[in-house]
Amino acid sequence: MKSNHRQWKEAPTEEMEDQGGPIEAHKISKNVTLYIDDANNISDKFKDIDFIYMDPPYDTKRNFTLDSESSKTGFTDKWDSNDYELWLSKLVSNLKKTLSIQGTLVFHISSENSFVVEKVLRGHFKNIEKIYWKRCHGKNNVKKKFAAVIDILFVAYDNKRIFNRASIPIEKDSVWAFKNKDDVGKYSLGALKHDRTRRGYIYTIVHQEIYYENAYGWKLSKDVVEKMISENRIHFVPRSRNMYIKVYKHEHKGKPLSNLWNDIHSITRTTKDPRLYPTQKPQKLLERLINIFTNPDSTILDPVCGSGTTGFVACKLNRKCILIDINKEVLPLINKRFKDKMFNI
Repeated sequence: MKSNHRQWKEAPTEEMEDQGGPIEAHKISKNVTLYIDDANNISDKFKDIDFIYMDPPYDTKRNFTLDSESSKTGFTDKWDSNDYELWLSKLVSNLKKTLSIQGTLVFHISSENSFVVEKVLRGHFKNIEKIYWKRCHGKNNVKKKFAAVIDILFVAYDNKRIFNRASIPIEKDSVWAFKNKDDVGKYSLGALKHDRTRRGYIYTIVHQEIYYENAYGWKLSKDVVEKMISENRIHFVPRSRNMYIKVYKHEHKGKPLSNLWNDIHSITRTTKDPRLYPTQKPQKLLERLINIFTNPDSTILDPVCGSGTTGFVACKLNRKCILIDINKEVLPLINKRFKDKMFNI
């Protein structure tokens, strides 16, 4: 391998002993600690991690630096032959050992470079799910190929993992548009009858001398529906002899989050979430992941932390977080972030 990920290091200060000598550790905040080292060297020091977020090299055959030509902050992402796959497999294997029985590893990768990652993850985990993140809009300067706008977040786990359901606001033109109104408020119509693919509760409701029945049954029992009728929470359509559940706007928590995320955009030139590192990810993305896959008492690990966004957001959400990076130059960047407190969540 001619070049590896962030190969420069500095002389460590004693904080935690390892076979190769003392490990350089920095207390960034009460809940966040940064280790300057290779994650493969020190991962065995950690355990009971509920959530690992990793955004490592992608084997893009590129060098990544900040926009400034004088800046040395960044890393080389050029690999020979199958060295990338070997390195990645070793890292994933070591990181998996740190997970708790309810732990999840999320691997962030561009869709163009996802094949090797999926291959490696499926060799180590029983369950793999994919989240498709539309990080930006299409670019006008792309002429000979499709614009690359999708990243894949592989969600890997073995056992019953922490999973906190998330919802997002409803668009004005969605199927959940609240076009109906009664004395309680605006409401949308929730389906109550089953279709021909399944069979529900078979019964008839008589309302204002009209019979409401469905050959394939209703989704809720007759007792429940009659109670909802008494509470004026059923919308009747006499012409089609159909019933709907009133879903009030003020009670609705939003639509359940799917595996297509297009409501969070990549970092642009803004003071709310300033770009401090070439491959930095938006705070809102990490906020969502942490809220879904952790509990307040969870510990988080980012083994290739870059500018420390994972730890920065974890601190805001009052989670414990371990950051690791082999690049000594991330330390002043991370310290500055925690000092400036430029949160965008």
